[in-house]
This record gives sequence, C-alpha cells and structure tokens, in this order.
Amino acid sequence: MARSIGDHAVKPVGVIADPAVTSHDLTDEDEFMIVATDGVWEFVSSDEAIEIVARHLDAGEGASRACQCLIEEAAAKWHDFEGDYRDDITALVVTFDKIWDSSPLKP
Repeated sequence: MARSIGDHAVKPVGVIADPAVTSHDLTDEDEFMIVATDGVWEFVSSDEAIEIVARHLDAGEGASRACQCLIEEAAAKWHDFEGDYRDDITALVVTFDKIWDSSPLKP
C-alpha cells in the first residue's frame, strides 16, 4: 500500500491511493474481523476468507493460526494462477470473543 501513496506513474494500470473503506457497527454477534491487503483478496473471496478463519477459530487454534492459514491459502492461489509471482499478502485477524466482557459500551 505504501507504494501506491503518491505513485502516480502507475495510476493508469490501476494502482490507486484511495483505499476501499466500509463501516460496520460491532454487535455482540460479531466474532472476528479480517483486515488484509489486496494480495489476499485477489484470489480469495470474502466468503472463503470467513470460512477459513472461522474453521480454525472454531477448532480452538486461535487468531494467529487462523490468520496464517488464510495467508497460506492466498499464497497457494497466487501460485496456481500466477506461478512464481505474487503480490504482497498481509492479513490481520482480530477476535471479539471477550471484547464486550468489560466494555461499558456493551450493546
């Protein structure tokens, strides 16, 4: 992402400095959040990412392992579609299982 900030030379091929941003009000129904670079989303759909992360969290493997598996899946798909080339693949999984326990903002 840092490269795209101010990198106007590659704007004609689709590199933009404007991020895609969405907003969602958290509720006690939300289990986790995935934040990832376009290298993840290029070949992994949102539904696939949710399934991968949820499967590992449900197995008690934790957010770090779930995130690692998501990254590995994205890397494997890059290899399948692009050979040895791949974009930056960075992800973060944040779990909300205990977020409401001590929060005065509990819904």
